[in-house]
Amino acid sequence: QFAESSQKKEALQKSIEKSKIGREDTAERAALTKELAALQQKKEQLRAEIEKYRECDPDVVEEMRQTNQVAKEAANRWTDNIFSIKSWAKRKFGFEESRIDKGFGIPEDLDYID
Repeated sequence: QFAESSQKKEALQKSIEKSKIGREDTAERAALTKELAALQQKKEQLRAEIEKYRECDPDVVEEMRQTNQVAKEAANRWTDNIFSIKSWAKRKFGFEESRIDKGFGIPEDLDYID
């Protein structure tokens, strides 16, 4: 095991030495690294600016319209369900509409969304 570990260590050290070739700390490398960091920061700033204007993107606006339409249809479907159950309860049990509304916390001005 010791011999095997020694071979692995030597192979890793050779790999490290090989990797260091072309990566010496030179003035040019330092300048390129600094430039890379500046460009990455500029990229993040531009991404943030694009994100600010995302709401004006026609695709996003259309997606919001479709989402709103689906939500509106769902709200109207639930409102219809509430009216159906209220009607059933009035017929079945003879409750007054105001009593049903009060008992279940249904607002008096509940209506479909136009």
